[in-house]
Amino acid sequence: KELEKESNYPIAVFMIDINGLKMTNDAFGHATGDKLLQKVAKILKSSCRSEDIVGRVGGDEFALFLPKTNEDQAKNIQNRILSVASEAKVKAISVSLAIGYAIKEDESVTMDEVKTYAENAMYQNKLKHGKEMRNKTINSILETLKDKYAGEEEHSKKVAEYAADLARELNLEESMIKEVEIAAQVHDIGKIVIPIEVLNKSGELSINEYESVKKHSETGYHILRAVDEYMHIADSVLHHHERWDGSGYPGKLKGEEIPLIARIISIADAYEAITSYRPYRNERGVTCAIKELRANAGTQFDPKLVETFINNVIKCDIRCK
Repeated sequence: KELEKESNYPIAVFMIDINGLKMTNDAFGHATGDKLLQKVAKILKSSCRSEDIVGRVGGDEFALFLPKTNEDQAKNIQNRILSVASEAKVKAISVSLAIGYAIKEDESVTMDEVKTYAENAMYQNKLKHGKEMRNKTINSILETLKDKYAGEEEHSKKVAEYAADLARELNLEESMIKEVEIAAQVHDIGKIVIPIEVLNKSGELSINEYESVKKHSETGYHILRAVDEYMHIADSVLHHHERWDGSGYPGKLKGEEIPLIARIISIADAYEAITSYRPYRNERGVTCAIKELRANAGTQFDPKLVETFINNVIKCDIRCK
């Protein structure tokens, strides 16, 4: 009411949404999400005048009320906010804002109505640019993971190759093969929440450390579910550590309850891990890997997929036993 004095007209009302705050919370934790909120609050305050009102009005939304601000001035302020935000980062996350504003010229419309107009403009902006930002966030997470865990990029690349080859041997449709390849490339994206000292530990993991590692499939699921392009593979990433006998995680799914793509990734992931160097052991040969896959067929792995993988992908017949 104090703001709606005649001397304050025109009043610009801004609604601002932080693109990707939920994904930031899922990927990096709520402490990082809080830092992102604080960073945005500082950007908004620094871009406004002392008489302007800046407030947080929701989980990821802010509102600005700017007295004596016309259309041209509001546009300049919006551009200033976006320019400052474009240069700001919190960890690997770029600050991305969806902004909408409306002008209250007089008392012919209520402040709530003007706020609704601003919200509608904000959501239109979010639809236009939110997708691009979420994809950038996925790439930022993968880059951070690559820097955090030295072998991760090569591991994911090889798992994707093995998984796609197995999918082809199963005569899956080309679109499904591509889905397998993409899911395999990002299957470990949830490792972003695992402390670097645990990821690179050379000794045996403690119970608590192992529990933190087990959370990565669920974290990956939440991250991927937030992005339209990855939503369809989120379930496969969630369940790639299930076991054929039902003793895996997180859902203890059994047999063909486990999504086919998850079963494919499980085998490709294990083979790549066995035949590559790890901080806790040296790489082992193909023959050793084949023996281990067959030893765990029917308990950890889908037995039919194991034989197809060994005989057709690795190009090894029954004599490799």
